[in-house]
Amino acid sequence: MERDFFKQYIQEHKDTFEDEALPPNMLGNILGNMKERREREAQKKRKLAYTWLAVACSLFMVAGAYLFLSQETSEIKKPGSQIASKPKDVAEQPSPSATVPLPIEEKAKVKANKHLVTHLPKTNPYQEIYDGLVDSLSVASRLDAIIKVGTLASLNEKLKTDLCRTFNEDGNDNVRLAALEVLSKFSNDNYVHEQLMAGLSKQKDPVVQLELIKIMGNNGNPETTDKLIEMANNPFTVNAVKEQVYYALLTNK
Repeated sequence: MERDFFKQYIQEHKDTFEDEALPPNMLGNILGNMKERREREAQKKRKLAYTWLAVACSLFMVAGAYLFLSQETSEIKKPGSQIASKPKDVAEQPSPSATVPLPIEEKAKVKANKHLVTHLPKTNPYQEIYDGLVDSLSVASRLDAIIKVGTLASLNEKLKTDLCRTFNEDGNDNVRLAALEVLSKFSNDNYVHEQLMAGLSKQKDPVVQLELIKIMGNNGNPETTDKLIEMANNPFTVNAVKEQVYYALLTNK
């Protein structure tokens, strides 16, 4: 409870109140003294309250700082935290100029791989031609392969075999005609000559027959002559082809 300042003042100055005559403005002085004392007491209370408030703020700041530092320490100690792993990662990164030596097993693997690459068989330069000649789905691929064969100065055995088979068996007249044109460059080869002679009996397209007669007509081989006569006597041979056969037989004598 708040003190009764007026009662306290009377007790402290009761001797004065025993006098018969009161000093002038006695009540005003009493009230003034009471007001000053009350202000001093209130000021003391405010100072005390401010002091405790300052202490409480200081304690709060200390506690907050302690909690923050404790949390940072626990984050650093976690094995998966970025703070803990970052220095380790930096330390483990080798310098750009440093050369990391390979283990013995890795060196052996690298050496074996180099040896394997060195001894790998080289790609066949004719493989693209082989693949094109047997591409049954694309006439353009077969024609392109035949054009590439025509740029060669000589034919290996496989190319001769594949090209003659294309000439005798391909289902497209243009492909067979293109193969015949290339084979005519190598008609002196025994295998190619035999296949062209067989074509005198196999080829049924008049355009192919005409070109084949031009190539084989100058050949004085009796077997070739028999093939030409057989073609001329065939009732299914068109007149233009027959005339070309007769011309070849006459000029060949």
